[in-house]
Amino acid sequence: MQRALNFEHNPALSLPLRFLLCAPLFAALAAAVLLWQGADAFASRWTPAMLAATHLLTLGCVSMSIIGALLQLLPAVAGIALPQAWGRTVHAGLCGGTLLLAAGFLSGRPALFALALALLIPSLLVVLARCAVGLWRQHAAGASAMMAAIRVALAALAVTTVLGALLGSQFAWPGGAALRALPLIPLTDLHAIWGLLGWAGLMVIGVAYQVVPMFQVTETYPDWLTRGLTTWLFLLLVAVSIASRLEETPARHFTQAAMALGAAGYGAFAAVTIALLLHRKRPRSEPATQFWYASVGSLLAGCLVALLPWEAAEPALPLTLGVLLLAGFGLSVINGMLYQIVPFLLWYHLQTTLPGGCRSVPGVRKIIPEAWAQRQFGLHLAALALLLAACQRPELLARPAAGMMLASCLALAFNLGYALRLYRRLRGAIPDAAQAA
Repeated sequence: MQRALNFEHNPALSLPLRFLLCAPLFAALAAAVLLWQGADAFASRWTPAMLAATHLLTLGCVSMSIIGALLQLLPAVAGIALPQAWGRTVHAGLCGGTLLLAAGFLSGRPALFALALALLIPSLLVVLARCAVGLWRQHAAGASAMMAAIRVALAALAVTTVLGALLGSQFAWPGGAALRALPLIPLTDLHAIWGLLGWAGLMVIGVAYQVVPMFQVTETYPDWLTRGLTTWLFLLLVAVSIASRLEETPARHFTQAAMALGAAGYGAFAAVTIALLLHRKRPRSEPATQFWYASVGSLLAGCLVALLPWEAAEPALPLTLGVLLLAGFGLSVINGMLYQIVPFLLWYHLQTTLPGGCRSVPGVRKIIPEAWAQRQFGLHLAALALLLAACQRPELLARPAAGMMLASCLALAFNLGYALRLYRRLRGAIPDAAQAA
Protein backbone atom coordinates (compact mmCIF):
# COMPACT_ATOMS: atom_id res chain seq x y z
CA MET A 1 0.00 0.00 0.00
CA GLN A 2 1.24 3.44 -0.94
CA ARG A 3 0.68 6.26 1.55
CA ALA A 4 2.13 9.07 -0.59
CA LEU A 5 -0.14 10.54 -3.25
CA ASN A 6 0.91 11.76 -6.69
CA PHE A 7 -1.04 14.76 -7.99
CA GLU A 8 0.81 15.06 -11.29
CA HIS A 9 -2.23 13.68 -13.18
CA ASN A 10 -4.83 15.18 -10.86
CA PRO A 11 -8.19 15.72 -12.63
CA ALA A 12 -10.10 18.97 -12.53
CA LEU A 13 -11.95 19.29 -9.22
CA SER A 14 -15.34 19.39 -10.92
CA LEU A 15 -14.87 15.91 -12.45
CA PRO A 16 -14.98 13.74 -9.29
CA LEU A 17 -17.14 16.24 -7.37
CA ARG A 18 -20.04 16.07 -9.83
CA PHE A 19 -20.31 12.33 -9.07
CA LEU A 20 -19.62 12.48 -5.33
CA LEU A 21 -22.02 15.30 -4.50
CA CYS A 22 -24.93 13.60 -6.31
CA ALA A 23 -24.72 10.46 -4.15
CA PRO A 24 -26.61 11.71 -1.05
CA LEU A 25 -29.32 13.26 -3.24
CA PHE A 26 -30.11 9.92 -4.90
CA ALA A 27 -30.05 8.20 -1.50
CA ALA A 28 -32.50 10.82 -0.23
CA LEU A 29 -34.73 10.20 -3.25
CA ALA A 30 -34.68 6.44 -2.49
CA ALA A 31 -35.74 7.20 1.09
CA ALA A 32 -38.50 9.50 -0.19
CA VAL A 33 -39.89 6.67 -2.35
CA LEU A 34 -39.98 4.35 0.68
CA LEU A 35 -41.58 7.09 2.79
CA TRP A 36 -44.23 7.64 0.12
CA GLN A 37 -45.14 3.95 -0.20
CA GLY A 38 -44.74 3.01 3.47
CA ALA A 39 -45.45 -0.58 4.50
CA ASP A 40 -46.43 -1.59 0.95
CA ALA A 41 -42.82 -1.13 -0.15
CA PHE A 42 -41.62 -3.65 2.47
CA ALA A 43 -44.07 -6.40 1.50
CA SER A 44 -41.26 -8.12 -0.43
CA ARG A 45 -38.14 -7.32 -2.38
CA TRP A 46 -40.21 -7.46 -5.59
CA THR A 47 -42.51 -4.49 -4.90
CA PRO A 48 -42.18 -1.63 -7.44
CA ALA A 49 -41.23 0.85 -4.72
CA MET A 50 -38.53 -1.42 -3.27
CA LEU A 51 -37.09 -2.07 -6.74
CA ALA A 52 -37.11 1.66 -7.50
CA ALA A 53 -35.46 2.55 -4.17
CA THR A 54 -32.87 -0.21 -4.57
CA HIS A 55 -31.77 1.04 -7.99
CA LEU A 56 -31.73 4.66 -6.84
CA LEU A 57 -29.28 3.53 -4.15
CA THR A 58 -27.18 1.14 -6.22
CA LEU A 59 -26.89 3.25 -9.39
CA GLY A 60 -27.47 6.77 -8.14
CA CYS A 61 -25.62 6.60 -4.84
CA VAL A 62 -23.19 3.67 -4.63
CA SER A 63 -22.09 3.49 -8.29
CA MET A 64 -21.97 7.27 -8.61
CA SER A 65 -19.70 7.49 -5.53
CA ILE A 66 -17.45 4.66 -6.72
CA ILE A 67 -16.95 6.24 -10.13
CA GLY A 68 -16.19 9.61 -8.55
CA ALA A 69 -13.67 8.02 -6.20
CA LEU A 70 -12.04 6.12 -9.07
CA LEU A 71 -11.60 9.31 -11.09
CA GLN A 72 -9.56 10.73 -8.21
CA LEU A 73 -7.81 7.64 -6.82
CA LEU A 74 -6.47 6.18 -10.06
CA PRO A 75 -4.45 9.31 -10.92
CA ALA A 76 -3.45 10.10 -7.31
CA VAL A 77 -2.62 6.59 -6.09
CA ALA A 78 -1.67 4.64 -9.22
CA GLY A 79 -0.39 7.54 -11.34
CA ILE A 80 -2.83 6.65 -14.16
CA ALA A 81 -4.22 9.60 -16.08
CA LEU A 82 -7.81 9.11 -17.28
CA PRO A 83 -9.36 11.10 -20.15
CA GLN A 84 -11.63 13.75 -18.62
CA ALA A 85 -13.81 14.83 -21.53
CA TRP A 86 -16.28 11.96 -21.03
CA GLY A 87 -17.03 12.68 -17.37
CA ARG A 88 -19.85 15.17 -17.88
CA THR A 89 -21.60 12.99 -20.47
CA VAL A 90 -21.37 9.84 -18.33
CA HIS A 91 -22.62 11.72 -15.28
CA ALA A 92 -25.64 13.05 -17.18
CA GLY A 93 -26.37 9.59 -18.61
CA LEU A 94 -26.22 7.92 -15.21
CA CYS A 95 -28.40 10.58 -13.56
CA GLY A 96 -31.03 10.54 -16.28
CA GLY A 97 -30.99 6.77 -16.71
CA THR A 98 -31.32 6.10 -12.98
CA LEU A 99 -34.27 8.46 -12.64
CA LEU A 100 -36.00 6.94 -15.68
CA LEU A 101 -35.41 3.41 -14.38
CA ALA A 102 -36.93 4.26 -10.99
CA ALA A 103 -39.88 5.91 -12.72
CA GLY A 104 -40.27 2.80 -14.85
CA PHE A 105 -40.50 0.54 -11.81
CA LEU A 106 -43.03 2.83 -10.16
CA SER A 107 -45.22 3.29 -13.23
CA GLY A 108 -44.66 0.02 -15.12
CA ARG A 109 -44.36 1.85 -18.45
CA PRO A 110 -42.15 0.00 -20.97
CA ALA A 111 -41.08 3.24 -22.70
CA LEU A 112 -39.38 4.45 -19.50
CA PHE A 113 -37.39 1.22 -19.23
CA ALA A 114 -36.32 1.53 -22.86
CA LEU A 115 -35.16 5.13 -22.36
CA ALA A 116 -33.36 4.17 -19.14
CA LEU A 117 -31.46 1.38 -20.91
CA ALA A 118 -30.56 3.76 -23.75
CA LEU A 119 -28.85 6.06 -21.25
CA LEU A 120 -27.46 3.63 -18.65
CA ILE A 121 -25.88 0.96 -20.86
CA PRO A 122 -23.72 3.33 -22.99
CA SER A 123 -22.72 5.32 -19.89
CA LEU A 124 -21.57 2.22 -17.99
CA LEU A 125 -19.80 0.86 -21.07
CA VAL A 126 -17.87 4.13 -21.43
CA VAL A 127 -16.79 3.88 -17.77
CA LEU A 128 -15.65 0.30 -18.34
CA ALA A 129 -13.79 1.14 -21.55
CA ARG A 130 -12.02 4.23 -20.20
CA CYS A 131 -10.99 2.57 -16.95
CA ALA A 132 -9.94 -0.67 -18.66
CA VAL A 133 -7.52 1.18 -20.92
CA GLY A 134 -5.93 2.91 -17.94
CA LEU A 135 -5.80 -0.15 -15.69
CA TRP A 136 -3.50 -2.08 -17.98
CA ARG A 137 -0.91 0.70 -18.04
CA GLN A 138 2.10 0.75 -15.75
CA HIS A 139 0.96 1.85 -12.31
CA ALA A 140 2.83 3.26 -9.32
CA ALA A 141 4.64 0.91 -6.97
CA GLY A 142 2.60 0.06 -3.89
CA ALA A 143 -0.77 0.18 -5.67
CA SER A 144 -0.80 -3.43 -6.90
CA ALA A 145 -3.34 -4.76 -4.39
CA MET A 146 -5.77 -1.92 -5.05
CA MET A 147 -5.34 -2.24 -8.82
CA ALA A 148 -5.99 -6.00 -8.75
CA ALA A 149 -9.21 -5.41 -6.81
CA ILE A 150 -10.35 -2.63 -9.16
CA ARG A 151 -9.78 -4.86 -12.20
CA VAL A 152 -12.02 -7.66 -10.90
CA ALA A 153 -14.59 -5.12 -9.64
CA LEU A 154 -14.83 -3.63 -13.13
CA ALA A 155 -15.21 -7.12 -14.56
CA ALA A 156 -18.05 -7.62 -12.09
CA LEU A 157 -19.59 -4.34 -13.28
CA ALA A 158 -19.48 -5.67 -16.84
CA VAL A 159 -21.36 -8.82 -15.77
CA THR A 160 -23.84 -6.74 -13.76
CA THR A 161 -24.45 -4.48 -16.76
CA VAL A 162 -25.12 -7.39 -19.11
CA LEU A 163 -27.52 -9.04 -16.65
CA GLY A 164 -29.23 -5.72 -16.00
CA ALA A 165 -29.66 -5.13 -19.73
CA LEU A 166 -31.28 -8.57 -20.12
CA LEU A 167 -33.64 -7.96 -17.21
CA GLY A 168 -34.45 -4.42 -18.29
CA SER A 169 -35.24 -5.66 -21.78
CA GLN A 170 -37.99 -7.86 -20.36
CA PHE A 171 -39.71 -4.74 -19.02
CA ALA A 172 -38.93 -2.52 -22.02
CA TRP A 173 -40.13 -5.01 -24.64
CA PRO A 174 -42.44 -7.40 -22.75
CA GLY A 175 -43.86 -8.95 -25.94
CA GLY A 176 -40.61 -10.54 -27.17
CA ALA A 177 -40.80 -14.36 -27.18
CA ALA A 178 -37.04 -14.79 -26.70
CA LEU A 179 -37.05 -12.42 -23.74
CA ARG A 180 -40.04 -14.13 -22.13
CA ALA A 181 -38.05 -17.37 -22.11
CA LEU A 182 -35.37 -15.91 -19.84
CA PRO A 183 -35.49 -17.12 -16.18
CA LEU A 184 -36.40 -13.89 -14.43
CA ILE A 185 -35.81 -14.82 -10.77
CA PRO A 186 -32.40 -16.59 -11.21
CA LEU A 187 -31.18 -13.72 -13.41
CA THR A 188 -32.34 -11.18 -10.82
CA ASP A 189 -30.51 -13.04 -8.05
CA LEU A 190 -27.32 -13.13 -10.11
CA HIS A 191 -27.71 -9.45 -11.04
CA ALA A 192 -27.99 -8.56 -7.33
CA ILE A 193 -25.05 -10.77 -6.34
CA TRP A 194 -22.73 -9.40 -9.04
CA GLY A 195 -23.80 -5.83 -8.32
CA LEU A 196 -23.65 -5.83 -4.51
CA LEU A 197 -20.87 -8.33 -3.80
CA GLY A 198 -18.94 -8.00 -7.06
CA TRP A 199 -18.99 -4.43 -8.33
CA ALA A 200 -19.58 -2.67 -4.99
CA GLY A 201 -18.08 -5.21 -2.58
CA LEU A 202 -14.83 -5.87 -4.43
CA MET A 203 -14.37 -2.16 -5.16
CA VAL A 204 -14.85 -1.23 -1.49
CA ILE A 205 -12.26 -3.84 -0.49
CA GLY A 206 -9.75 -2.50 -3.02
CA VAL A 207 -10.30 1.14 -2.07
CA ALA A 208 -10.09 0.23 1.64
CA TYR A 209 -6.58 -1.13 1.07
CA GLN A 210 -5.57 2.48 0.34
CA VAL A 211 -7.90 4.81 2.23
CA VAL A 212 -8.16 3.00 5.58
CA PRO A 213 -4.40 3.12 6.33
CA MET A 214 -4.07 6.61 4.81
CA PHE A 215 -7.09 8.44 6.28
CA GLN A 216 -7.63 6.35 9.43
CA VAL A 217 -3.88 6.19 10.22
CA THR A 218 -3.77 2.42 10.72
CA GLU A 219 -1.27 -0.24 9.83
CA THR A 220 -1.49 -1.55 6.29
CA TYR A 221 -3.62 -4.60 5.50
CA PRO A 222 -1.65 -7.87 5.90
CA ASP A 223 -0.15 -9.47 2.79
CA TRP A 224 -2.04 -12.73 3.32
CA LEU A 225 -5.29 -10.79 2.82
CA THR A 226 -4.34 -8.45 0.00
CA ARG A 227 -2.43 -11.02 -2.05
CA GLY A 228 -5.42 -12.77 -3.56
CA LEU A 229 -8.65 -12.15 -1.65
CA THR A 230 -10.46 -10.18 -4.35
CA THR A 231 -9.47 -12.63 -7.09
CA TRP A 232 -10.68 -15.55 -4.96
CA LEU A 233 -13.99 -13.82 -4.25
CA PHE A 234 -14.45 -13.04 -7.94
CA LEU A 235 -13.93 -16.69 -8.85
CA LEU A 236 -16.51 -17.70 -6.24
CA LEU A 237 -19.02 -15.39 -7.92
CA VAL A 238 -18.24 -17.11 -11.22
CA ALA A 239 -18.81 -20.48 -9.54
CA VAL A 240 -22.20 -19.37 -8.18
CA SER A 241 -23.19 -18.21 -11.66
CA ILE A 242 -22.25 -21.58 -13.15
CA ALA A 243 -24.12 -23.42 -10.40
CA SER A 244 -27.31 -21.55 -11.27
CA ARG A 245 -27.47 -23.52 -14.51
CA LEU A 246 -27.13 -26.93 -12.83
CA GLU A 247 -29.98 -29.18 -11.79
CA GLU A 248 -31.79 -28.13 -8.63
CA THR A 249 -30.18 -30.38 -5.98
CA PRO A 250 -26.53 -30.11 -7.15
CA ALA A 251 -26.98 -26.40 -7.71
CA ARG A 252 -28.27 -25.88 -4.17
CA HIS A 253 -25.34 -27.75 -2.58
CA PHE A 254 -22.79 -26.04 -4.83
CA THR A 255 -24.26 -22.60 -4.14
CA GLN A 256 -24.33 -23.19 -0.37
CA ALA A 257 -20.65 -24.19 -0.41
CA ALA A 258 -19.70 -21.15 -2.49
CA MET A 259 -21.74 -18.84 -0.23
CA ALA A 260 -19.99 -20.25 2.84
CA LEU A 261 -16.57 -19.62 1.29
CA GLY A 262 -17.63 -16.16 0.13
CA ALA A 263 -18.97 -15.29 3.58
CA ALA A 264 -15.63 -16.39 5.04
CA GLY A 265 -13.75 -14.14 2.61
CA TYR A 266 -15.87 -11.02 3.10
CA GLY A 267 -15.99 -11.75 6.84
CA ALA A 268 -12.19 -11.94 6.97
CA PHE A 269 -11.93 -8.53 5.32
CA ALA A 270 -14.45 -7.08 7.77
CA ALA A 271 -12.72 -8.62 10.80
CA VAL A 272 -9.27 -7.40 9.74
CA THR A 273 -10.63 -3.91 9.09
CA ILE A 274 -12.17 -3.80 12.58
CA ALA A 275 -8.86 -4.96 14.08
CA LEU A 276 -6.95 -2.25 12.19
CA LEU A 277 -9.40 0.44 13.29
CA LEU A 278 -9.24 -0.68 16.93
CA HIS A 279 -5.45 -0.22 16.88
CA ARG A 280 -5.34 2.97 14.82
CA LYS A 281 -2.56 5.41 15.64
CA ARG A 282 -5.01 8.29 16.11
CA PRO A 283 -6.83 7.32 19.34
CA ARG A 284 -9.81 9.68 19.08
CA SER A 285 -12.66 8.20 17.08
CA GLU A 286 -13.96 10.43 14.26
CA PRO A 287 -17.32 10.24 12.44
CA ALA A 288 -15.64 8.72 9.38
CA THR A 289 -14.17 6.00 11.62
CA GLN A 290 -17.59 5.27 13.06
CA PHE A 291 -19.05 4.95 9.57
CA TRP A 292 -16.36 2.37 8.78
CA TYR A 293 -17.28 0.42 11.91
CA ALA A 294 -20.96 0.52 10.90
CA SER A 295 -20.08 -0.62 7.38
CA VAL A 296 -17.89 -3.61 8.17
CA GLY A 297 -20.11 -4.53 11.14
CA SER A 298 -23.08 -4.69 8.76
CA LEU A 299 -21.00 -6.77 6.35
CA LEU A 300 -20.22 -9.25 9.12
CA ALA A 301 -23.89 -9.44 10.07
CA GLY A 302 -24.82 -9.90 6.41
CA CYS A 303 -22.38 -12.81 6.11
CA LEU A 304 -24.11 -14.51 9.05
CA VAL A 305 -27.61 -13.90 7.63
CA ALA A 306 -26.54 -15.31 4.25
CA LEU A 307 -25.62 -18.61 5.95
CA LEU A 308 -29.08 -19.09 7.50
CA PRO A 309 -31.29 -21.89 6.06
CA TRP A 310 -33.09 -20.06 3.24
CA GLU A 311 -35.39 -23.01 2.45
CA ALA A 312 -37.40 -22.23 5.58
CA ALA A 313 -36.71 -18.51 5.50
CA GLU A 314 -39.35 -15.95 6.32
CA PRO A 315 -40.17 -13.40 3.60
CA ALA A 316 -38.38 -10.75 5.67
CA LEU A 317 -35.00 -12.50 5.45
CA PRO A 318 -34.11 -11.33 1.89
CA LEU A 319 -35.08 -7.78 2.83
CA THR A 320 -32.95 -7.96 5.98
CA LEU A 321 -29.95 -9.14 3.98
CA GLY A 322 -30.51 -6.37 1.44
CA VAL A 323 -30.68 -3.71 4.16
CA LEU A 324 -27.47 -5.00 5.77
CA LEU A 325 -25.53 -5.10 2.49
CA LEU A 326 -26.91 -1.99 0.83
CA ALA A 327 -27.87 0.46 3.59
CA GLY A 328 -25.50 -0.99 6.21
CA PHE A 329 -22.37 -1.94 4.28
CA GLY A 330 -22.63 0.16 1.12
CA LEU A 331 -24.27 3.38 2.28
CA SER A 332 -22.24 3.52 5.52
CA VAL A 333 -18.91 3.29 3.72
CA ILE A 334 -20.06 5.87 1.14
CA ASN A 335 -20.89 8.27 3.99
CA GLY A 336 -17.50 7.71 5.61
CA MET A 337 -15.51 8.16 2.41
CA LEU A 338 -17.45 11.27 1.38
CA TYR A 339 -16.52 12.88 4.70
CA GLN A 340 -12.87 12.20 3.94
CA ILE A 341 -12.46 12.50 0.18
CA VAL A 342 -14.55 15.65 -0.42
CA PRO A 343 -12.95 17.81 2.33
CA PHE A 344 -9.49 16.58 1.31
CA LEU A 345 -10.05 17.49 -2.35
CA LEU A 346 -11.40 20.94 -1.46
CA TRP A 347 -8.51 21.54 0.95
CA TYR A 348 -5.92 20.42 -1.59
CA HIS A 349 -7.25 22.62 -4.39
CA LEU A 350 -7.51 25.61 -2.04
CA GLN A 351 -4.01 25.33 -0.66
CA THR A 352 -2.53 25.07 -4.16
CA THR A 353 -4.35 28.18 -5.45
CA LEU A 354 -4.70 30.58 -2.50
CA PRO A 355 -1.78 32.88 -1.69
CA GLY A 356 -0.15 31.62 1.48
CA GLY A 357 -0.98 27.99 0.77
CA CYS A 358 -1.81 25.91 3.83
CA ARG A 359 -1.59 28.93 6.12
CA SER A 360 -4.60 30.50 4.40
CA VAL A 361 -6.79 27.40 4.35
CA PRO A 362 -8.67 25.72 7.23
CA GLY A 363 -7.45 22.24 8.11
CA VAL A 364 -9.07 19.26 6.41
CA ARG A 365 -11.02 18.38 9.56
CA LYS A 366 -12.44 21.92 9.75
CA ILE A 367 -13.87 21.95 6.22
CA ILE A 368 -16.96 20.23 7.67
CA PRO A 369 -17.61 20.81 11.41
CA GLU A 370 -17.10 17.50 13.19
CA ALA A 371 -20.16 18.02 15.39
CA TRP A 372 -22.34 18.18 12.28
CA ALA A 373 -20.89 14.95 10.91
CA GLN A 374 -21.33 13.31 14.32
CA ARG A 375 -25.02 14.22 14.42
CA GLN A 376 -25.51 12.90 10.91
CA PHE A 377 -23.88 9.61 11.91
CA GLY A 378 -26.41 9.33 14.72
CA LEU A 379 -29.24 9.83 12.20
CA HIS A 380 -27.71 7.21 9.90
CA LEU A 381 -27.34 4.66 12.70
CA ALA A 382 -30.94 5.22 13.82
CA ALA A 383 -32.13 4.85 10.23
CA LEU A 384 -30.23 1.58 9.82
CA ALA A 385 -31.71 0.16 13.03
CA LEU A 386 -35.23 1.22 12.02
CA LEU A 387 -34.85 -0.21 8.52
CA LEU A 388 -33.82 -3.58 9.95
CA ALA A 389 -36.78 -3.49 12.34
CA ALA A 390 -39.12 -2.45 9.52
CA CYS A 391 -38.28 -5.67 7.68
CA GLN A 392 -40.09 -7.47 10.53
CA ARG A 393 -42.82 -4.94 11.34
CA PRO A 394 -43.34 -2.79 8.23
CA GLU A 395 -46.84 -1.71 9.22
CA LEU A 396 -45.41 0.10 12.27
CA LEU A 397 -41.90 1.12 11.27
CA ALA A 398 -41.67 1.48 7.48
CA ARG A 399 -42.40 5.21 7.37
CA PRO A 400 -40.37 6.12 10.51
CA ALA A 401 -37.41 4.20 9.05
CA ALA A 402 -37.72 5.90 5.66
CA GLY A 403 -38.16 9.29 7.31
CA MET A 404 -35.03 8.82 9.42
CA MET A 405 -33.07 7.70 6.35
CA LEU A 406 -34.28 10.77 4.45
CA ALA A 407 -33.19 13.03 7.31
CA SER A 408 -29.75 11.39 7.39
CA CYS A 409 -29.22 11.73 3.62
CA LEU A 410 -30.36 15.36 3.60
CA ALA A 411 -28.04 16.12 6.53
CA LEU A 412 -25.14 14.59 4.59
CA ALA A 413 -26.04 16.64 1.51
CA PHE A 414 -26.21 19.80 3.66
CA ASN A 415 -22.80 19.11 5.23
CA LEU A 416 -21.16 18.52 1.84
CA GLY A 417 -22.90 21.62 0.50
CA TYR A 418 -21.47 23.64 3.38
CA ALA A 419 -17.98 22.45 2.46
CA LEU A 420 -18.55 23.45 -1.18
CA ARG A 421 -19.84 26.89 -0.17
CA LEU A 422 -16.75 27.38 2.03
CA TYR A 423 -14.53 26.46 -0.92
CA ARG A 424 -16.27 28.93 -3.20
CA ARG A 425 -16.13 31.70 -0.61
CA LEU A 426 -12.39 31.24 -0.10
CA ARG A 427 -11.77 30.97 -3.83
CA GLY A 428 -13.63 34.25 -4.28
CA ALA A 429 -11.04 35.91 -2.03
CA ILE A 430 -8.14 35.07 -4.37
CA PRO A 431 -8.07 38.37 -6.34
CA ASP A 432 -8.17 40.52 -3.17
CA ALA A 433 -5.52 38.35 -1.49
CA ALA A 434 -3.33 38.56 -4.53
CA GLN A 435 -3.59 42.36 -4.60
CA ALA A 436 -2.78 42.58 -0.89
CA ALA A 437 0.31 40.48 -1.42
